[in-house]
Amino acid sequence: MNRQEIMKKRKIEEEIRSLFNRQNQAEAKKKILEVGQQRVPHEFDLYDANKVIGGITTSPWKNKTGSYNTGGQDRASTELLWLTLWVGDERRVMILTDEEMANKLWKRWRGCPFRYRIEIIHCNLSQERFEIVGVVGQNL
Repeated sequence: MNRQEIMKKRKIEEEIRSLFNRQNQAEAKKKILEVGQQRVPHEFDLYDANKVIGGITTSPWKNKTGSYNTGGQDRASTELLWLTLWVGDERRVMILTDEEMANKLWKRWRGCPFRYRIEIIHCNLSQERFEIVGVVGQNL
């Protein structure tokens, strides 16, 4: 990914954060927090203490050539792991701009014994709309 593509993705991420904040009366920001017993630092894309913690990904399910974007899939799945390691009471959300990624991520992980409830959300930025695709962790 070149610098221009990285900057475009960061701009989209900021637009999603701003829209999420407006629609949820939040003041979430990007923030590095220490997670787990080892206090490992991780940067979360959304954090508003006592309100919300989450990740945002713009990765598609398939890459530009049409083959499976396993790197993007792995990064989205890894963000779910980080959200399970957080011990706070914040609402946990995983926001994805690619609808196929959101649907398949939820289908991959639904039914797994996640310790905390995490909402998997598709964001349609052009329509300024968030849709909860599914929730993992509600089976405990």
